[in-house]
Amino acid sequence: MNLKDRLYHIFSIRWVQHLSFWSVFLLLELGRFTDMDPERIPREILFEGIQNSFIAILVYFNLRFLIPRYWNTGRYGKYVLIFIICEVFTISTLSLLFYHFPDLEFKRFIRFNTTKIIMMNTFKTNIFVLSSTLFHFVKEWIKLKDENLKFTEKAQEQLEAELNVLKGQVNPHFLFNTLNNIYSMSLYDSVKTPDMILRLSQLISYMIYECKDEEVQLEKEIQFIKNYIELESIRVEDVATIQLNIEGENPGHKIPPLLFIPLIENAFKHGISSELETSEIKILMKISQHNIDLEISNPLESKSGVINTKEHDGLGIENVRKRLNLLFPNKHIFEIFETKNQYTTHLSLSI
Repeated sequence: MNLKDRLYHIFSIRWVQHLSFWSVFLLLELGRFTDMDPERIPREILFEGIQNSFIAILVYFNLRFLIPRYWNTGRYGKYVLIFIICEVFTISTLSLLFYHFPDLEFKRFIRFNTTKIIMMNTFKTNIFVLSSTLFHFVKEWIKLKDENLKFTEKAQEQLEAELNVLKGQVNPHFLFNTLNNIYSMSLYDSVKTPDMILRLSQLISYMIYECKDEEVQLEKEIQFIKNYIELESIRVEDVATIQLNIEGENPGHKIPPLLFIPLIENAFKHGISSELETSEIKILMKISQHNIDLEISNPLESKSGVINTKEHDGLGIENVRKRLNLLFPNKHIFEIFETKNQYTTHLSLSI
């Protein structure tokens, strides 16, 4: 622990703060005793001690009772009224003390003028009360700021942990489905298998080396999507038509990695089936200065005449929803549209 941290730790102790506060004022008052007759000093110190005791009572009554009970609860009118009453009582008591100490050294400077006595005690009392109150509110502000900082840091850590879990779900889920597709392909068309494995290795390379960052360039994510579509195209080229359109210029947007791929993967998983006469997957991405819009549509598979859309909304869709809520709160629109034979997802991001 360095010197700065040690001092911060020491002065964060409550009794040290109070001792420091009163020591400063007492040292300032002791300065006037330097040129005083030594025989008069004990009586002068007694007078100052009694005076400061009454002021201390007002200070701590204000800090410990009035501020917590009235100011902090929003009852400002009552706080001001009670504080004024207490201050008037304290100043009156301090002024009366002068008449019980007729031989004070500095009485000759004010010539026992009642108005001057009251003004002097008012000034002295307010110096103590206002400075202690200011110190209290500054300390509370620093405390609140530290608590907010700790809360923000903790919330950020929780957010990052949850995002890492969600991002971690995408990788094995994606790899499992892709490897399963390659395995199925190898059973009846081993010629295409090497090409699929090669393309898969390119996808894995991106996932390992690029996706470790919180954000990636949009153009890299688009290239990853194109590589994935090319991989899937090898598998479904005889049974499906795939359309990918990218509109608009990329102004250098950055997005969280693998945000779009679960939606596209979902379309391939559920939009291509032997039960469907035709399978056409359409992917449209529109890019503007402040927005990214992605729309994906695929045919719906029906079993025994019943369209099962619950199977469509699996882990991938739920993962996307959670990541969007964490990463783009109030800055995204995620919608799913279902017709008799088509399933469409629409995602709009405000960048």
